[in-house]
Amino acid sequence: MWPKVMMQLFELLPHAARLMPVAERYFNAKTANERSNEMALAAMAEGVQADLGQVTKAHAGLYRQLQEQGAQISVVGDDVRQLRKSLESSERRVIALEERLGTLYLWVRLGVSVMTVLLLVIVGLLLRK
Repeated sequence: MWPKVMMQLFELLPHAARLMPVAERYFNAKTANERSNEMALAAMAEGVQADLGQVTKAHAGLYRQLQEQGAQISVVGDDVRQLRKSLESSERRVIALEERLGTLYLWVRLGVSVMTVLLLVIVGLLLRK
């Protein structure tokens, strides 16, 4: 049995010798294709990393601006609270002044009325004599 197998292998040897260069070209092409794909993926990965670095820098700038604006907003909020307090105190003062002015208006009306009555009494007394 082994001699027959050996004879068949010797008969197939010239055909295998012709197939070896074809197989070698196939494997070389496949290896070259894999290398080119690997290099393209590596270049893409570097581009993505560079883009991620830029995005990270941009986000860092935005985050810093957001913190600054948050601080500014808190300052503005404090100013608005102080302004509201001063406005409320001003309103109270205006209300108190209006009440005083109303009282003063009553006193002036009463004083003018009393003076008019006294003036009429004086004129009446002067005309009698």
